[in-house]
Amino acid sequence: MEIDDLKTIFADAWFIRAFEDCVAALSDAGKIPGLVHLSHGSEVADVMLRRHLQPAIDKITGSHRSHSLALIGNIDPIALAAEVMGLSGGTGNGLGGTQHIVSKDTLFLSSNGIVGAQVPIALGAALSARRLENSGIAVAVFGEGASNQGGVFESFNMATALHLPILFLMQNNQMAQSTHVKDVAVVNLTARARSFGMVAEQVDGADIVSLENTFERLIQYIRETSSPVFVEVSVPRLGGHYHGDQSCDGQSKVDPLVNLQKLLQAQDMHDEEIQTIIDDAKARAKNAVDEAQKQRDQSGESLKRYINDHPQLMGNL
Repeated sequence: MEIDDLKTIFADAWFIRAFEDCVAALSDAGKIPGLVHLSHGSEVADVMLRRHLQPAIDKITGSHRSHSLALIGNIDPIALAAEVMGLSGGTGNGLGGTQHIVSKDTLFLSSNGIVGAQVPIALGAALSARRLENSGIAVAVFGEGASNQGGVFESFNMATALHLPILFLMQNNQMAQSTHVKDVAVVNLTARARSFGMVAEQVDGADIVSLENTFERLIQYIRETSSPVFVEVSVPRLGGHYHGDQSCDGQSKVDPLVNLQKLLQAQDMHDEEIQTIIDDAKARAKNAVDEAQKQRDQSGESLKRYINDHPQLMGNL
């Protein structure tokens, strides 16, 4: 991989890290309602995925931990920060918040706070792409904690039965909230996905070369065959289940961003240039959050307007 590609990947991944550090600070300051779940550890894998997607025809769905996916999915950082804070100008005018980010006109379609619910939703995007015959694909990103959900199994089966162009991307950080995967899954998760009749592979989320080769090869396969594929990406969970959670899973953690920085140094990139990239990412992230905070908290007003425009909702309450 060329040094310029590595620099771009490093800059994009560091922007995600810096953005979420700003989100964490906002949470500490009481400016975000509810809990926030950070993507620390998956940024590099997410950026590598993005290199092989086409925003005009592809769609991504994610879980409650989707800030990184939203950013690689072309959502404006200011709009994302506003949504997380529940402010106007957010992707859902502040009504969805950090766990329910919706942006139907971008590469990132939606996130979902219900464990595993984003997987069957992605089937709809995959079916649309197949019927449009535009070589588009859907990417359902979920954790190993969602792998035992019935809806996920049903999605595997339906995708293979209907030959849907979808990438089932499981990010395995070993911990489902506070439960280790070995305590709830006695079989190899990739082998289990393979039993549904689809191609299924594993890749190290800290290995740039393996990520590049795996995503390039398998996404091209999906486009050419309109067939589902399962990929298990091992990623570290560098913090607790949510920001502020002090629990520790006792595993040794290798930060993929640190690995990537070492790779750049091995390519004779000077520390000063690396630090400039990091500083620029931090400045851009801070600027996005600062701009978002200028928006007004009118989520309550937006909700009232929505209910007034959809009176049938009141009958379901």
